[in-house]
Amino acid sequence: MIAFVKGVLYHLSEDLAVIDVNGLGYEINIHSRVVNRMPPCGQPVMLYTHLAVSENEWKLYGFLDQAELDLFRLLLSVSGIGAKAALSIIGHMEPGQFCQAIASQDEKALLRIPGVGKKSAQRLLFELKDKVSSDLALNTLPEKGLQAVEETIEALEALGYSRSEVFPELMELQKQGLLGQDATHNIKLVLKKKAQQLKK
Repeated sequence: MIAFVKGVLYHLSEDLAVIDVNGLGYEINIHSRVVNRMPPCGQPVMLYTHLAVSENEWKLYGFLDQAELDLFRLLLSVSGIGAKAALSIIGHMEPGQFCQAIASQDEKALLRIPGVGKKSAQRLLFELKDKVSSDLALNTLPEKGLQAVEETIEALEALGYSRSEVFPELMELQKQGLLGQDATHNIKLVLKKKAQQLKK
């Protein structure tokens, strides 16, 4: 309904921004990372917004880029995750980092977010694993690493593995610093990991 609010920053606190749009002040809930990136009061600003409507109130939530807004809406689709929790998650993790955590099924990374307990982390991993595009997580990799991962995935798909089967292993290898620029090297590591999983 309200895609964005563009005007002059009138007031800023740790979780709230008021934007003056031609004499009308819009009160917008923001996350902690937005605060550090906002201009000084009196300067022009634009926030992408989501309007949450409940029985008792209407609330606007604001983000500096579309990716954060998209992630916020995705988080709201998870059962038990409300606007406050979604805002906290985005305040402690950039969209690319969050997508990478989901793609690699990294529960520990999610547990480091204040307010996210074990059950919430497991729910996020379970409900979003098929919704979070691996392409978003790949965007967090350096260009050379990205090419190596794509080549490795294509080769493993040719061997009969699905993208969703091998992607978590590749993200884990990247995190450990073991992912190389040679696809053959990476394939061996993934197959070794798969073989270890079968033995358990």
